[in-house]
Amino acid sequence: MTGTGPGEHAAGVAGGSPPPSGRVPAARDLRLVLPTLALFLVTAATVGMRPAAAAALGVVLLMSAVIAVVWSTTNGAASGIDRTALGVLAMACALGATGAGVQAARSHALAAHPLMSLAGARTGVEAVVTGFDRPVRSGGVMVPVRVEVTGSGESARAADLDVVVLARDGWRGLPPGTRVRASVAVLDPLSPGDPPGLRALTAPAVMGEPGLSGRAPAAVRERFRMVSDLALDGEAVGLLPSFVLGDEGGVSTETRDEFRAAGLAHLAAVSGANTTYVVGAVLLAAAALGAGRRGRIVAAVLALGGFVAVVGPEPAVLRAAGTGAIGLAALSAHRTGRPLAALAAVVLLVALLDPATATGAGFVLSVTATAALVLTARSVAVRIRRPWMPGPVADVLAVCVVAHLATLPVLMASGLEAGPWSLPANIAVAPAVPVVTVLGTASAALGPLWEDGAVLLAAACTPALWWLDTVAGVTAALPGSPDLTPG
Repeated sequence: MTGTGPGEHAAGVAGGSPPPSGRVPAARDLRLVLPTLALFLVTAATVGMRPAAAAALGVVLLMSAVIAVVWSTTNGAASGIDRTALGVLAMACALGATGAGVQAARSHALAAHPLMSLAGARTGVEAVVTGFDRPVRSGGVMVPVRVEVTGSGESARAADLDVVVLARDGWRGLPPGTRVRASVAVLDPLSPGDPPGLRALTAPAVMGEPGLSGRAPAAVRERFRMVSDLALDGEAVGLLPSFVLGDEGGVSTETRDEFRAAGLAHLAAVSGANTTYVVGAVLLAAAALGAGRRGRIVAAVLALGGFVAVVGPEPAVLRAAGTGAIGLAALSAHRTGRPLAALAAVVLLVALLDPATATGAGFVLSVTATAALVLTARSVAVRIRRPWMPGPVADVLAVCVVAHLATLPVLMASGLEAGPWSLPANIAVAPAVPVVTVLGTASAALGPLWEDGAVLLAAACTPALWWLDTVAGVTAALPGSPDLTPG
């Protein structure tokens, strides 16, 4: 492991002397990584598994953990077996058992939810909007909600479940936190272990307005649409809010199909890479202004908080901010162990608290990008540094390149990439993505305060947006690219 090499010790202590008192060797920082990986694998393996089967797997893993502990305590030293390795194995089995138990409980709760027995039927629901709507090919929108009450009158049953509503009239533009009531048709789950979908049969009756955490991002989005319309022309008007805020409402169906066929649709999803680009640019600016280490840290924290405020504190954004912050911490650390352990802790918490999210493509992409930054960004920055290139520029360039390239295999494996040209397409747009993300986010943040400045920043994105749109169009037209047009 890189954290235990001689270079790491030399970075911390001159002359290769032992680490100072109280400093934990990097190898110990990595002890959480393998158990967290075990938890993730068990969580992924038990998706859709029957509760009894998942519980049985949990019992087997728990017994394995007990055996490892007993063996380490009674026979480890006498047989020459590494007690530390047995401890890591015991922790991995214990966390795997916990993950299987959580999945069993989740599957049981899902099966018992009243919506599960209503597939194909109609019912009334009371729900809270949990995120912004996204357009679908049919012309409607997908709205993430948390159903709190199913049915009406004496038949109403209270039980929470996160689902997606397919809707049309009245559902567009509802800020997160809005409480609604509507009549819906319950759709069959797409796959085992998934909750059912809902199709709205009526416009939502608003029962409660959102709080500030929902209204503020909605106002930023509305203002940013106006700024984009003033600064840009053609498809770029809708593309900029899509790339910066995940707001695809202004993007035509044809353009969305081109980006999907080119394997570039993931650019409209807020991920850890977005936070990395934004905070990395702030670190670069702070360093250029002569700020010290503490000043750069304060600037990075403020930028991260501002990014969450602008994009909206949805769960996906908060997870992206967390993983992105860990990745940037690796650039200022002299070893990879502790940032990697911090990333493992984030994965562990998400896998335990929200297994469905932990195995989703978006979270896996953020974790993959962050792990790549932790492991390779510093060495890449050193290799690309030149006499004419300042160190901070090399650091930010390394962050952009590593984060973008590391996620390509995951995109291809998850099916988010379509067609044989997706890999070269993603490599081709790599220089443009950070430009749009950084300048666009700054424009969105400035919009409510200074419209002319926001328009200027948005207009500066024109060349990068043109390049992104051109690459998507050319790639989608190449032989072998999928035809996503209906019919």
